[in-house]
Amino acid sequence: METSIPIQNIYYMLSYAYQTLNLSEYKKLGVEQFTDVKELYAEILSIGIPVLIRGGLMKEYINITEKATVLRGKIDIHSSIKQNTLADKKLVVIHDEFSEDNLPNQIIKSTLVCLYRSIQVREEHRKKFSSYLPYFSKVSDIELHLSRWKDVRYNQQNIRYQFLIDICRFIYEALLLVEDVGREERPHFEDDQRLASLYEKFVFAFYTRETDFLVSRPQIKWMVDNEFSEALPVMRTDLVLKKGDQTLIVDTKFYSENMISRFENSPVKQRSTNLYQIFAYINNWKLQKDEVVGGMLLYAKTGVMTQPNHRYEIKGKTVIVTSLDLNQHFDGIKNDLISVVSDYFSN
Repeated sequence: METSIPIQNIYYMLSYAYQTLNLSEYKKLGVEQFTDVKELYAEILSIGIPVLIRGGLMKEYINITEKATVLRGKIDIHSSIKQNTLADKKLVVIHDEFSEDNLPNQIIKSTLVCLYRSIQVREEHRKKFSSYLPYFSKVSDIELHLSRWKDVRYNQQNIRYQFLIDICRFIYEALLLVEDVGREERPHFEDDQRLASLYEKFVFAFYTRETDFLVSRPQIKWMVDNEFSEALPVMRTDLVLKKGDQTLIVDTKFYSENMISRFENSPVKQRSTNLYQIFAYINNWKLQKDEVVGGMLLYAKTGVMTQPNHRYEIKGKTVIVTSLDLNQHFDGIKNDLISVVSDYFSN
């Protein structure tokens, strides 16, 4: 689906989602013409990695377990006995080490290695990526999969990594998952996930910067009767817009097909799981005095003829299901983002 979105629009979405892209080092990207989204991502990395290197690779305290003759940290007596290390006059010790060998650096290095080896990357970029690798010589190679990104935790020390780590993920989704990298089986990946995280970040940043709504992304608690909520799924919103006593909970969706049919040639219907999700959000929202809450499913428009454009009134709650056309001039996207919520807040 991302191939139908103009590359310039993806650049604008990135610019909204990440303030970093507005730095002087990236300014030239706004006027360059890219024929492929992978080229855009590769160019961003080729600019951003040297900036990261100049600032120094982040170090963290990591837990090291090793056999040693010199005592450092704590002695692991159980492992020492189990591994019979005393026979070699050694003990298993556990200690902390201030090291560059942490997950963010590992993700970046492994992405650079894959890009350097990829036949889909231009030679000039491959040479650049190869020249960056010596700076990561103390960083381990890891196998990339989506769970790696879920394990990254950001704080004040590593927040400068977030943009490049996310770009690594976009490259992984757009390039590394669909090419043969020498494994017996290609990793499986659902097309519906591509660009979903960027779309969500972009919409949130747009309403934050371009409107006077109070914009947030709170976690909604289940309205349980007996205070028992163990094992209930987390209700984490994409964004919530609030103005006066009106609140709109928005959930962004990025699919190859926004509406589905159960059988061939049968009428298309809304995706039931998405409707259940947004309805659960608005029904568990803790209302303040005189507050009115509604929900919206905001899909990225696809090339399929039938697109969601519906407004439902269910049990006194408004549920809007609509789509945003990303394959148009960016001014049109901005106007549409304003208009899709204006109708709700004007009532």
